Amino acid sequence: MRTPVIVGVLLVCLASLAMAQGVLIPPDDGRIQPFQVKQHLVNVSIRDGVAETTIDQTFVNTTDVPQEGEYWFPVPEGAAVTRFTLTVGDRAVEARLLPKEEARRIYENIVRRRRDPALLEFAERNLLRARVFPIPPRGERRIQLRYTETLRREGEVNRYLLPLRATRAVSKPLGYLRVRVELATSAPLTNVYCASHPEAVVKREGANRAVIEWSAESILPERDLQIYYSTSSEKYDLRVLTYRAGGDGYFVMLLAPGGGQKPPKLPKQIVFVFDRTGSKAGEKIKQAKEALAYCVRNLQPEDRFNLILFNEQPHKLFDGLVAVTRENVDRAVREVEALTAQGGTNIADALREALRLFPKEETNALQAVVFLTDGLPTVGETDPNRILNAVNELNPNRRIRIFSFGVGYDVNVHLLDRLCQQNRGISSYVRPEENIEARVSAFYNAINVPVLADLKLFCEGVEAYDVYPRDIPDLFAGDQIVVTGRYKGSGRGAVVLEAMSRQQQERIRHVVDFPERAESMDFIPRLWAVRKIGYLLDEVRLHRNQEVIDEIVRLAKEYGVVTEFTSFLIDEDMIMAQADDRRMRLRAQGLVFGMAPLSGAAAVGASTQAQTLQRQGSGGVAAPPPVPGMVGVVTQRQESLGLTDMSAEVAERAQQVVRNIGRRTFYQQGAQWVDSRYRSGQQVIAIQAFSEAHFALLRKRPELRQYLSLGDNVLIQLERVAVQVSPQGKTSLTEAEWQLIEARS
Repeated sequence: MRTPVIVGVLLVCLASLAMAQGVLIPPDDGRIQPFQVKQHLVNVSIRDGVAETTIDQTFVNTTDVPQEGEYWFPVPEGAAVTRFTLTVGDRAVEARLLPKEEARRIYENIVRRRRDPALLEFAERNLLRARVFPIPPRGERRIQLRYTETLRREGEVNRYLLPLRATRAVSKPLGYLRVRVELATSAPLTNVYCASHPEAVVKREGANRAVIEWSAESILPERDLQIYYSTSSEKYDLRVLTYRAGGDGYFVMLLAPGGGQKPPKLPKQIVFVFDRTGSKAGEKIKQAKEALAYCVRNLQPEDRFNLILFNEQPHKLFDGLVAVTRENVDRAVREVEALTAQGGTNIADALREALRLFPKEETNALQAVVFLTDGLPTVGETDPNRILNAVNELNPNRRIRIFSFGVGYDVNVHLLDRLCQQNRGISSYVRPEENIEARVSAFYNAINVPVLADLKLFCEGVEAYDVYPRDIPDLFAGDQIVVTGRYKGSGRGAVVLEAMSRQQQERIRHVVDFPERAESMDFIPRLWAVRKIGYLLDEVRLHRNQEVIDEIVRLAKEYGVVTEFTSFLIDEDMIMAQADDRRMRLRAQGLVFGMAPLSGAAAVGASTQAQTLQRQGSGGVAAPPPVPGMVGVVTQRQESLGLTDMSAEVAERAQQVVRNIGRRTFYQQGAQWVDSRYRSGQQVIAIQAFSEAHFALLRKRPELRQYLSLGDNVLIQLERVAVQVSPQGKTSLTEAEWQLIEARS
């Protein structure tokens, strides 16, 4: 009789998106060869509180002999499963659903035999098991699974979880994966937030529908996919999510326009400032002109606007801000279509001319400059600090937002970042090979219809601190705002937002329970850390400060966020072996080369970039920058040093030595994975891997399974003691040791 075993190298989850993934188990006959996952497709349909998930996997027999096996699928934890349909090829297959108690016994027996800790990840879930017919040598087998579940509600929001978070490294990545979630609700759909993967594209399709999409090739999965959504008939939908596991708490605030009585639109007063200098020639100026014409054509009827074209001197089209009439729009479009690229770049005078067009008296309109340039200041005032000072003098209260688009590699990133940061806008950068029109028009769609401006946040009942972004962005139709922070104290309180709307000063108050302990939303602390580190990276980039750099490194180590300063994650010899002279150049410039996601102008979570992460409105705009953990991202600074060809290798190496699991971060030190919370000198209880004490530990503290699935040598910090599971250790513990392990505070 053949006994099936699970091959741990197939139990993987996604660093940029995770999905439920079944495992195809080959026979235990002495020639264990894993089936490789060639393709993994997930389609999810959510109707109010019920989700139907369809999983389509293609497995490849990598051996030269036929193989049969069993298909094992971990049922989502806590899911109320109402229907399973399993097909292999074109045949319906009988499947057996094992309760988690029976599944746990099977898993523990297999773990003992195979000594594979990655299998521990499944042990607390129900299990679907079905036989798969033989797969020919080098052949494929397509397995389709469909199940229905009732979604859990967590606090004020509904949650959809697509599980499988086995976190150990795998030998082969998934060939291709794609996830598509269609969300439809009876009540108006307001906040939609992909908490685990903010880079997923969220497309709004009317008041009651949204689609979330993500795809990747050759990827090593690492996290579960989590989507939170809410419905509301109020004018504004304000929700607060909390996390606390000892010490001060964390919170995430979500704000979106309500789906019932639609809030009135704020009119815009907007000036487009367009760089027509000689550096923007050929296809580049053609795309830029089309993007600018698109923005002008899509102004709202109640807006007022002007257009400034500049090279050595600025040229304004109208004397002041003019109404959006057919005549004015046509004139502006004709002017744009007729312009040619020529001359130098006088940024200072162009910005002065734009800011002087806005009225000095108070207004309930959103005032903004959209600035598109592809070069450095070469004419007139060229000193960045003097340009910034001149802008500050003309915009002392920062009531005029400045949004900038830098095109190409020659822009002054430092100047544009500071310009937008100091004037409550967003800086964005477009590579020469990218489509300028698509990027600019997508961004403009997201900010075209403002609803609330000048937002200020207050908390009642608790003390809120370290709130990011520091300047809360404006709220636009079809958009949402995400704010993270920490809190001290507990109990019933409230979050209050004050803002300017078209009709009046708005005051939105939402009652919130700030708990002493709330551990279900473990993504919140790292999300907060990414935002804070992004803010600090902005500060370093603008005003280099060693104390701030030290804080970045401390936070990065604790929360597992890779930055340009966290060199502890990278094997420098591996990176620099090809070119010692590059190492000298890097050290001379003070750059510690690491993964790019939180470095340079593309910093994710930075105050000038954080708003872009949330621009997921009706146009389906996803954040252009990547998120921590993505591979192959290169900053302009790295490109200038000739390091682009090494970015993917460095990023992959970083992924191999750091793991984020829930709230915790683990680092690989030699053969051991060490909890970032562990401090030298802490009492350690050593337990032998796969011994009776090991499995007793998992029964007493089942939440540790996800951490111990890292490998057979893991050090975990508990409340009163640290536990080390390794090949050397005790096979049984004393009652006093178990008391220390089980203590929760």
